[in-house]
Amino acid sequence: MLKWFKNLSDANKIAIVIPVALAAIAGLFGLFKWLSPKKDAPAPQQKTIHQEGASHTPAAVDEDKNIIAGGNVTTGIDSEAALNILVKTSSQLGRTEEENIRLRETIKQLEAQLAKPSLQANIPLEQSTPAPSAQAKQLANLITEDDGLYAQALKAIAEGDNEKADSLLDETQQFLDTVQERKDQAQAKIYIARIQNASYAGRPRDALQYCDKLTTLAGNDSPIINEMAVVYYQNAKYKEAEPLIQRALKIDEASFGKDHPTVAIRLNNLAALYLATNRLKEAEPLMQRALKIDEASFGKDHPEVAGDLNNLAALYQATNRLKEAEPLMQRAIEIDEASFGKDHPEVATDLNNLAALYQATNRLKEADPLLQRALKIDEASFGKDHPNVARDLNNLAQLYKATNRLKEAEPLMQRALEIDEASLGKDHPKVAIRLNNLAALYQATNRLKEAEPLLQRVVEILENPGGQPLPNYAAALNNLAALYHATNRLKEAEPLMQRALKIDEDSFGKDHPEVATDLNNLAQLYQATNRLPEAEPLMKRAVEILLQFSRRTGHPHPHLEAAINNYNALLMQMGHSEAEVAARLKRLAPEMFESPANQLKEE
Repeated sequence: MLKWFKNLSDANKIAIVIPVALAAIAGLFGLFKWLSPKKDAPAPQQKTIHQEGASHTPAAVDEDKNIIAGGNVTTGIDSEAALNILVKTSSQLGRTEEENIRLRETIKQLEAQLAKPSLQANIPLEQSTPAPSAQAKQLANLITEDDGLYAQALKAIAEGDNEKADSLLDETQQFLDTVQERKDQAQAKIYIARIQNASYAGRPRDALQYCDKLTTLAGNDSPIINEMAVVYYQNAKYKEAEPLIQRALKIDEASFGKDHPTVAIRLNNLAALYLATNRLKEAEPLMQRALKIDEASFGKDHPEVAGDLNNLAALYQATNRLKEAEPLMQRAIEIDEASFGKDHPEVATDLNNLAALYQATNRLKEADPLLQRALKIDEASFGKDHPNVARDLNNLAQLYKATNRLKEAEPLMQRALEIDEASLGKDHPKVAIRLNNLAALYQATNRLKEAEPLLQRVVEILENPGGQPLPNYAAALNNLAALYHATNRLKEAEPLMQRALKIDEDSFGKDHPEVATDLNNLAQLYQATNRLPEAEPLMKRAVEILLQFSRRTGHPHPHLEAAINNYNALLMQMGHSEAEVAARLKRLAPEMFESPANQLKEE
């Protein structure tokens, strides 16, 4: 993501749960297996919002890493002049010039620390709520009540007092309204602080209004442009985010040269967006280049490099290259342990990442101690009621669920839900993910009546009336539709599936794997209601999308086998012979009939 993207897992991901094993294509023998008759049509693929570290979820996001390096790039506005305006209040009278210089320097450093450097990686994942860095909190301690309204507002943001920050920014705005000289430039700083305060408070939608206002003020200021891109990305407005990220990258390459650490941040940002929009081949060289820049700039054992390694590992995991991802994650852990110590929250995040990969490769016994250790670190670092602890609890609960220890999983999920409701409020998107996970556990224990109101509440939280739905909204619709399907309420399920399909097509484009899942779900509902001619083109298109993904990345999509199984079962149900089905599949995927060494190559 712009670099929050770094680690990937506040796993808050939307994964596809499929009742058949997901495996890589194994050549012609695998095809013969797929072509064997199926007595029962496979169950619908349910998109489940998994929280940090479920079986399809890589990594945990830690926003304190990779702080923006471009805070002093001011090619669009005169930052010094703007800052002078904002610190000139009555409380500044009588201070020495040395004191004023020290205050301005502290404010500039704090501005840079509060600036969000990157987007969160999305494969897709839940958008995590950022937290001010430790450096920001240390700088905030240097600001006193005599240091003016703007400085105090930044201090409140760094300390997590978002209501106080809003009030102080209101007062700063009132002061600014009396100033005419360079007012627009100072105004831009206030808007940026508003955006950061909304983001740290978990209200990314509230920040959109300031992007509109900054459009005419940003000029060529790459940090401001970056802030706008982050907000658009967090709100799933990828078309708006992309040109801004590209523009910030171009500005910084011209300002600093192509091998500067700030450029590495921008490269990771653009790679994150490509990852979110399923352009993985375009994302990989950007991540490789960012890693190379940071290794040359900081050395191979720097925490910035650990962030880059996690980003690249996430991409490898998304393209089913788990053997390549694992050593990168392990190296990231080694770097952070050496840099911060073995009991640091950065290490806890890395442990969650590696545990998620172990779960994806069915090494559950290896994942368990990593998650236990991460939980212990975060409870000692933050206390037992911190959102990071909620993340760890949920990851561990997902592991218990995967190993059929449902009684142990349930209280952990409930505790994670309670923490996030208390920390973030009952209508926060992360709370929706906790609710969804608990509902999935209720479904696994056949408590559908308890699951249904939770899923309905998830849909209500993630819906954004009058605006673009939040990224997990389509998955929430699919989950509720799956429950309706399971309880034979197909008329209620169908419009939800159709709506989810439209949302994902609008958000990601018509050739994204998320769209393939939606098509499969709707096709299976048509299959269940004996509308086979309507189901067939949808399932065929789902297979085509996953084949395109596999050809584009050079690696079979994890859900390709399941999609072909589903399509095979449908064709058999429609009365086609094995030979006819084989002929159709050969036309659709001729590489399946080649030797394994030649499969899935780009044409």
